[in-house]
Amino acid sequence: MIGSPAGAGAESGAAVAGASTRPQPVSATTAAAAAPALAPGPDITVNPPQPARSLDLPGACLLGLALACLVQGLAHGAVVGAVPALVAAGVAGVVFVRHERRAVWPLVPMAMVRRGPVVAGLGALVAASAALSGTLFTATYLFQDTLGQGALDAAQRMVPLPLLMVVGAPVSAVVKGRVGARRTAVGGAVLLAAGVLLLAWPAVTASALATGACAGLMGAGFGAVMVTATSVVVHQAPEEHAGVAGGLQQTAMNTGPVLGVALASPLLPAGTALPALAAVAALAVPAALGLPGPPRGADTPAGP
Repeated sequence: MIGSPAGAGAESGAAVAGASTRPQPVSATTAAAAAPALAPGPDITVNPPQPARSLDLPGACLLGLALACLVQGLAHGAVVGAVPALVAAGVAGVVFVRHERRAVWPLVPMAMVRRGPVVAGLGALVAASAALSGTLFTATYLFQDTLGQGALDAAQRMVPLPLLMVVGAPVSAVVKGRVGARRTAVGGAVLLAAGVLLLAWPAVTASALATGACAGLMGAGFGAVMVTATSVVVHQAPEEHAGVAGGLQQTAMNTGPVLGVALASPLLPAGTALPALAAVAALAVPAALGLPGPPRGADTPAGP
């Protein structure tokens, strides 16, 4: 019962017990002596915060200037202004390389450049995308202006290209896992170059079926090169430069079409655009030879 003498006595007893068990201050010497001996654990080191990476603005300007002059020189062909533009592109490229070697935060880290498979993959992407985009640009004028076909008819002939590109992408990933990136990309580059070169023959473009077959070769070849080279660029790059690797891959895929269209433009009147683009596609072969070979154990039969 609240307020009874018995309850008050119980509360008083509890208060006295609590006061008697209140922790008392202990000296450092006593605490150290009473503490159990513990085995020394591993040292825990805390990495200092990394400084923020700044944009290499001079490097970006030099790279943009080199690409702009290169495109200008390719687009003008044999015009008098093409030579100065190409020379300026070469000078800007050399200055860009010298700047990147000395920059604190380079636009293209040297750790990426020293990776042979990464550079080979980027080269294959530039060559393949340049050949494909230049061929599509040329095919538009070939089918509609030279052969007098309608826009719908010309587009239907090229339908196998995107279909084989989409279907061939997962197939290329499986093939890459079995025979390696090198063989997969080389085979894709050969298919792409063959499709572009065959499209230059009047006997092939006169048949819708033959034209569709050429388009299928280009789609399957480009899909194989794109999937394989992209995988190598991303996975072979140092972990700390994974974002840079993705940016370089996108830059290669965007630079190639610009160069391909710029190369095809002055060659259209002479009818030599497609053979030249086939040669560009063939440049992806030596680049693909720098990619990794088959994985270990891929060529040996499995044991029981």
